[in-house]
Amino acid sequence: MIDIGIIGAGPAGYTAAIRAAQKGLSVILFEKEYIGGTCLNKGCIPTKAILHSIKMFSEMKNCAKYGINAENVTADFAKIQERQRLISEKIRKSLTSLIKSYNITIVEGEAQIQSEHTICADGKNYEVNNIIIAAGSKPNKIELKGDFNKDIILTSDDILNLNTLPKSMLIIGSGAIGCEWARILSALGVKVTVIEMLNQLVPMADYEVSERLQRIFKKSRIDFYTSTTITEIQGNTIFLSNGKTIESEYILMAAGRLPVVDFGGFSKSIKIEKYINTDCNFKTNIENIYAIGDVNGKSLLAHSAMRQAEDVIDYILTGKCKEFNTNLVPAVIYGSPEIAFIGETEQVLQAKDVNYKKSIFPISALGKAYAEDKIEGFVKILADDNEIKGAHIISEEASAMIEQIAIAMTNKIPPEGIINTIFAHPSYSEGILESMLALDNLAIHIPQKKE
Repeated sequence: MIDIGIIGAGPAGYTAAIRAAQKGLSVILFEKEYIGGTCLNKGCIPTKAILHSIKMFSEMKNCAKYGINAENVTADFAKIQERQRLISEKIRKSLTSLIKSYNITIVEGEAQIQSEHTICADGKNYEVNNIIIAAGSKPNKIELKGDFNKDIILTSDDILNLNTLPKSMLIIGSGAIGCEWARILSALGVKVTVIEMLNQLVPMADYEVSERLQRIFKKSRIDFYTSTTITEIQGNTIFLSNGKTIESEYILMAAGRLPVVDFGGFSKSIKIEKYINTDCNFKTNIENIYAIGDVNGKSLLAHSAMRQAEDVIDYILTGKCKEFNTNLVPAVIYGSPEIAFIGETEQVLQAKDVNYKKSIFPISALGKAYAEDKIEGFVKILADDNEIKGAHIISEEASAMIEQIAIAMTNKIPPEGIINTIFAHPSYSEGILESMLALDNLAIHIPQKKE
């Protein structure tokens, strides 16, 4: 009997498979579509490849200020799309070879759970001691009323297959997917409108991040409406709940994702409340069946899934629980500037009536930011003398900067521990040091506050 059968070869599934094999367990990995899952093939990697093209395009259009002359700079959207597909394909082949190097059996086909120890795929039954469900998620499709061609509705999967740049796009949702595509399309000259049903852009972010993003959107000529939904569509005319009407060639659904949770008859025995219910060890109500990644709803991020994968294998082997703390999971929205955050927002701390100190250090005070003409943004820290409670960053390299805070929070390093660290100059990371100093009005590179 095989030690572990894993359904889904995305970040959760392939990480669990490799870690299990490293620990000497026999593993069989089931994948119905692409090795690497959504992240590699339809999400993280393709959009980052596109965003890099957009960054190159935007900087080349404005390169004269850097002393570089280039004329008639244009973007070829079809080639940008072709590049992201080739990148995903190359990484997918490399990842497949990596998995096979650990003698992991890969079964292509849709997996069905026949019993607590049996998985059926490709017309065969496979007996396993433990089952790990790591099937990921799919785009959330909102039902829209009206008389219109359904082809104008795109998901985050569909938009990767567009080869012709649309003239206009309305984006439903202002999370990572919505914001990243708003930036991509706007930079290419598309008229973009973002609508968000909640009362701020990026609802999971700190309110001051949202306020700054509004300013960035306005500068990029991205229209946006919060506390707004679509009431009706007639042709390409979109009626909004705020009384406005928008003409748009396409509508991009970017309002979250839904877990993939149906794996045949026996899977009905697994307790599901939208997401698969699991305990702190990612165990379902069935003794030897586990669920990790997007399917359990704890944190719908690839890096969360990968950590859960490592933890569940350790638990299967040792029986020791490892706490998965969602408060210590960093989140990043890519583009220029990047947005990254971890821990509590200020509004949550206020709601909990928690005492805290706050600092906001402007990125424009950093020499590296001026040298690279990337002065938009800030580092916001929420902390007390003993603990960093949250960090919220808008900056070039924010995705790297937030990891410094993640290391500190995970290892319970107080602000003083960061202050005692020597930071390289010039660097964007100096913003982390300065923001910690600013908690006690000791930042070097901002003016003294007037009493």
